[in-house]
Amino acid sequence: MWRIDPFEELRRTLERFNRMMFEGFEPLREFGTAVDLIDEGEKLRVLADLPGFEKDEIEVSFEGNSLIIKAESKKEEEETKRDFIRRERRFGRVYRKITLPEGINTDQAKASYKNGVLEITIPKEKGEKKIIPLD
Repeated sequence: MWRIDPFEELRRTLERFNRMMFEGFEPLREFGTAVDLIDEGEKLRVLADLPGFEKDEIEVSFEGNSLIIKAESKKEEEETKRDFIRRERRFGRVYRKITLPEGINTDQAKASYKNGVLEITIPKEKGEKKIIPLD
C-alpha cells in the first residue's frame, strides 16, 4: 500500500511553480552591495561593486558626514519575429549610506566607474593635530 504525503506533493508543486515563474529573472538588489572602505593615510578610498549598471545610472553624493551611493537600472528588450514576440525586463536598485570619519575633504572627492566597480577617492583635510590641554 502506497501512502501519499499531501504536504510533500504541495512542496514539490510549489518548487516547480517557482522554477517555472522565476527562472532567469535577476533578483532585485536593493539596499545592498559590497563596499570596501580603505584608509590610505592621506586619503580614503571607497570601492563598491555595482555590476550590471551603466555609468549614468549611478549617483554619488555626500550628506553631512555620510557618503550615499544610489543606482537604479530599468531595461526592457523586445524582439519581434514572424511567429513570436519576446520581451525581457530587468530591474535593479542599490542604496548604501556609509558614515565617514571626521576630517575628510568632500569637495575634492573624485569618482570613477569601470568594469562594474565604483571607486571613490576622498582626500583627508590637511592640518595639524589639535591638542586640547586638560584642566
